[in-house]
Amino acid sequence: MKGTVRKHRGGGFTLVEVVITSLILAILLTGIGFFFTNIIKQSSIVDDRTKAMELARQGLEEMGTLDITAMALGLTTPDTLGIFRRCFDISEYDVLYPNARLVQCIVSWTGASGSESFSLSTIF
Repeated sequence: MKGTVRKHRGGGFTLVEVVITSLILAILLTGIGFFFTNIIKQSSIVDDRTKAMELARQGLEEMGTLDITAMALGLTTPDTLGIFRRCFDISEYDVLYPNARLVQCIVSWTGASGSESFSLSTIF
């Protein structure tokens, strides 16, 4: 029976088909895994930035209740709030307005994307 080919009549898959399908499935699942890992990292970065913005806003509101003209000019001692450090930079605004102060609230932290900082400023 040389030269004759037997036809496969079973309903199963060959080993080559199973291996190729497994490889395609593994590649797809790896891509999906990286996608979700990246989404979780980006979510953490956005959460940190949102928290920093809230701490800066809250800090400026607290400074608004104090007598700014009595405070020393320059950087204040940083407050540590979890992973965040918040400090204020107080400077003179303009010689025409001797009681006006430019106050900058600086929040810094080390998060998922490395060292970052956020600042808000206002004039009191």
